[in-house]
Amino acid sequence: MLNRWTYRFAICVPFAIAANAFAIAKHGFDFVLGVDGDFKAAIEKASASGASESNRFILFVPNGEYNITKITGDEHGKTTFSGSNISIIGESADKTIIWNTTDTEGISTTATLYFPSNKNMYMQDITLQNRSSVSSTSAARQVALQQNAGDKFIYKNVRLLSGQDTYYTKKGRTYWEGGEIDGTVDFICGGGDVFFEGTKLVMTRNGGYITASQNPDTWGYVFNNAIIEVSNSSYNKTFYLGRSWGRAKVVFLNTTMRAEPKAEGWGPDMNSAPVIFGEYNSKNGSGGAINTSQRKTYFDGGKDGSTATTLKTVWNASDAAKYTLANVLGGSDNWAPNKLTVQVSAPKISQEGANIVWNDDDSAICWAVFVNGKYHSNTTTNSIDVGDIVAGSKVTVRAANSMGGLGASSNEITVLEANVTYYNVTINSSIGGSVVVSPNREKIAEGTSVTFTAEPATGWKFAGWSGKSASDAGTESIWKTTMVKDVDLGATFEAKGTTTFQAETGIIENAINENTNAGFAGTGYINFGTGTSTVQVPVYAETAGEYTMIMTYANGSGKARDLAIVAPGQCTAGIEGCKGANIISFEATDKWTTYQTKETTIKLPQGASYITFATVSGNDGPNLDQLELKLSKSDETAILSKLTQPHFEVSPTTHIRLFSMTGKLIRETVGAAINTEGLNRGVYLMQMQDASTSIQKVIRVK
Repeated sequence: MLNRWTYRFAICVPFAIAANAFAIAKHGFDFVLGVDGDFKAAIEKASASGASESNRFILFVPNGEYNITKITGDEHGKTTFSGSNISIIGESADKTIIWNTTDTEGISTTATLYFPSNKNMYMQDITLQNRSSVSSTSAARQVALQQNAGDKFIYKNVRLLSGQDTYYTKKGRTYWEGGEIDGTVDFICGGGDVFFEGTKLVMTRNGGYITASQNPDTWGYVFNNAIIEVSNSSYNKTFYLGRSWGRAKVVFLNTTMRAEPKAEGWGPDMNSAPVIFGEYNSKNGSGGAINTSQRKTYFDGGKDGSTATTLKTVWNASDAAKYTLANVLGGSDNWAPNKLTVQVSAPKISQEGANIVWNDDDSAICWAVFVNGKYHSNTTTNSIDVGDIVAGSKVTVRAANSMGGLGASSNEITVLEANVTYYNVTINSSIGGSVVVSPNREKIAEGTSVTFTAEPATGWKFAGWSGKSASDAGTESIWKTTMVKDVDLGATFEAKGTTTFQAETGIIENAINENTNAGFAGTGYINFGTGTSTVQVPVYAETAGEYTMIMTYANGSGKARDLAIVAPGQCTAGIEGCKGANIISFEATDKWTTYQTKETTIKLPQGASYITFATVSGNDGPNLDQLELKLSKSDETAILSKLTQPHFEVSPTTHIRLFSMTGKLIRETVGAAINTEGLNRGVYLMQMQDASTSIQKVIRVK
């Protein structure tokens, strides 16, 4: 992705697992709620990020209460959060609260957060709460978290608060570590394979059911080392462990029941008998064995009497042995979520002159800094300067693990006055890539070690530095220096031997970098939004001229959709005021996974530039996949006519060869026009080639 430069610690470099299996390449928070925007902006940025397993998008949520009902909720207050490989990290589970209210009740219409088909999601130290009044006064269905599909969800120290149907799952593998789920009736309900390790379950009404399980997957709900409590002591022994909603599978292992269910344990079936109801080694709050002698064993199937069955519901160690985390969630890819929840040790911090420093830690992806108990910044280096921190302030630091989750706080220090010179860092925007600074600050203290890295977008390569500090930076794509003066730096990039450019590498505004509909090239495509929705796609032209642009797209809407196309330099007043934009209609395709091409012409300058694509009159557009550029024949002829002129400038990589008509090589040049002086009169074949262009023409020497 190409990003406009921003001077915030929250926008940091992408990361990948390093060659050393014990080290993690550093990666800061991609978005800090309340610093970089509201929850709507966070969802849009995450969905458009193109995140992958090795390049997660990390959203950090500082302490506070965030009502998202009207910010991202639909007409009923339900918020949909699409995307995969996203971490949502709170500062603390009890003080970081995202909540909503709804104007209705229903298991599919009320979720505080709804994940439709997400994969590889991670959430830590956060509370989701559905605060609709009906959720606390009756058994009306009010969901705090809904997982529709997807796979590999992790929740560490997460609290879900509501009434009926607090947590609703459907498919896929999910791991809970610690955390708490409160509710009244069926407050953990649905399907999928979900392993709860050490999770607290709180019944908040007289009577009710902890679980209502369906069974589309192999193992169902497995609770290990769970804790069962009630919010009012009068609710003790009035509730059930669960009931069968649809061929249920629920297992409680090594559960501490500070509050106990009814003696029979399991409630009446709703519409079918369970497949598995099991309980092993249940203990009371003092550690003693629970009396399970009256646990229910016969299930009549409820409305579907044909499924009636008798089950062994009180298990021994042999029965419970196969319900390990590896068996339940390992799958064919040997997923081990408990390895991803391991926290990084707290650093020990101290002040040295203008810097607060601590030891580096290969297992930390970044560090979050807190001043006087409030979030201040995050950094990928093991130090920060104190330039914008008032002397006397209290500072602590927490390390983030590979998923972005924060460990325990460091020791607290009081910042001392530091008389230090600071230098400005100015980073200029680039086409085809970006410049990443570590540490990422607008002003950096004298003597601080700083690294500037030119990062090309997909399909581009580093060509050199630009700006006032270019001569200091050298010729390599990474420049390490010590701050002794102001730095003004940019980078130039060239297309890497291609005339094909991916739309998703562009600068996106109110659109999504999506990869849901198969058949696209590259890593995804642009899904435009309504209103003003644009993408600026970086392209590279070896020579200036008119090009045929072949656009690959999909449009499964059933009718044509338009896009406005703006050539480089065509408009300077923004897309809304661009009267000369070329409006192109993209016909409907058979479905959203059917891709076809559309051609137009466009004039491009030599070198790197942007082509802008925008929706028209607030209407939605097609899904734009990629662009292919071909120099028009008339411009080829004009260029070839100049190739024999000594003053004609060509690229340093341009290779020109002159052949006889029998195929013998007569002359060749690289980076210069070819000289025809001294050649015998006759007909020759001239060929020009470089990384992106191949042209040949018959010429006559007189």
